[in-house]
Amino acid sequence: MKKTILIIILLAAGTLVVKSQPVVNYDTLSTFKILQTGLDANFSIKLKRHVVGESLGQLISTKGFFNPVLSFNFNGLYGTDPTWSYINSYIFTGQLSIPTRLGIKFYSGVRLYTEQQIQMGVPGVFETQYLPINESGMWAGVSLPLLRDLGRYNSANVTYLSTLLMNKAQNVSFTDEICQFIKNTLVYYYSSYSTVAIFRILKDADNDARQYLSDIKTMISDEQLAKAEAYRAEAYQLNIAQQFSLSRNDIVNSLYDLVTSIGAKGTFKANTLPVFLDSLPDPASFPWDQYSAYVFRNVDSMVVNTPYYKSQELLTSSSLIAMNGARHNKLNELNLNLNYMYFGMTNGMPVSEFTQTLQSGSPGSSVNLTLLYNLPFKNEERKGDYLTKLSSYEFNKTQLEQVKFDSKMQVIKLLSDLGNLILLFKHQIRLAEIEKKTFQSEVQKFKMGTSTQINLINTYMDYNTALKNVETGRLGIMTRVITLKYLIGDFPTSSDQLVNYNPWVFNVK
Repeated sequence: MKKTILIIILLAAGTLVVKSQPVVNYDTLSTFKILQTGLDANFSIKLKRHVVGESLGQLISTKGFFNPVLSFNFNGLYGTDPTWSYINSYIFTGQLSIPTRLGIKFYSGVRLYTEQQIQMGVPGVFETQYLPINESGMWAGVSLPLLRDLGRYNSANVTYLSTLLMNKAQNVSFTDEICQFIKNTLVYYYSSYSTVAIFRILKDADNDARQYLSDIKTMISDEQLAKAEAYRAEAYQLNIAQQFSLSRNDIVNSLYDLVTSIGAKGTFKANTLPVFLDSLPDPASFPWDQYSAYVFRNVDSMVVNTPYYKSQELLTSSSLIAMNGARHNKLNELNLNLNYMYFGMTNGMPVSEFTQTLQSGSPGSSVNLTLLYNLPFKNEERKGDYLTKLSSYEFNKTQLEQVKFDSKMQVIKLLSDLGNLILLFKHQIRLAEIEKKTFQSEVQKFKMGTSTQINLINTYMDYNTALKNVETGRLGIMTRVITLKYLIGDFPTSSDQLVNYNPWVFNVK
């Protein structure tokens, strides 16, 4: 019974794995299984999800700038005031403030006040009296910034709009994070698949080399060959054995990349190879010419509709709003405050008669107008803020142009590479068939004594190299196809879309 052990890369990181991480059996793998697991376990996706949550919190915070505020204030004095002018005073004030997205703020309030005024008496003439005094009133007004912070580009609204686009950018960037995970994991998956395929080729070659060395030694014992021929056969066998040993290490390295990409610990049976449930595609059968022409014609529209481009586009729009707001708010501060007030006051009435107090008409109504203007000697703070945000916008704008240019150039290069590599792959398959027949022919010639070890070994090495080149060429094509489909947005963005996703379908819409 084979002993189950932790895969070597997980032994090093096992102490750091979060308890909630799933456990994967890496003995049997499929693209759907690893992608489905990775969507839940991948650390980059988890971290990006937290960034999106932080962005949402910032959005909610800035949206709170425009929420109405109801404030209350109560002040009570028990006993006589230090000036001995009144006793037991109570003041209640309430105000409702309503900010707007344009920077204008409306407010309305009410004030209720009562006290007992002390009228000092004269001994022997009249006693000290305590006269109740009630005061009540209400007001309504508007606070209006005239030069700065007025209109769509006022500071609060700019912060909100900029944060809103930042939040959208983070959500789109989260989608791109999923696409990047799928791209990287598919590449690692098929790279592991390829290393196993090459390992099997070299395993057969190693067996053949050992058998060949044994046959040569037998022929030397039977005096059919000179003893010196054993060195050539042994060198050939050692050459194959070294390649075979290195291929084992390639499997471990490729599995390391795969498991790291998934982000889930797992188990793997010792001295076994992983079983891949997906079949390898045949690039020779790809309908490439028609698909390549379609992508080339539509590369611009494809690139600008990808999550990685849209996220940068939203960041650029966010920085544009911040820059326009900073430019609009370079002016000095001029604020207008206008309010209407109505107050009434009565003497000698109980506290419960605040209605009559308000109706008393004394002192009555009034209008208050206030203008506040700040004139700094140097407006360096606002100018510096504008220059900072202008540079940030230009940076994001240039980066957006670079993303589009680089992505388009990568797509065009991949189309060119794939057109050549698919044709080369067909030739590599044909070459492997020819090299096999050449080697088989050389074996017969060697048995008849009309060929040498050098010819036999060289033809076998050519055949073995041709088999490896087929798998290496296949992986090169698959890797480029996956990268191409990521760059043009032909990728699933959720676990539901993974069920029917096949990267080797080349539909032309």
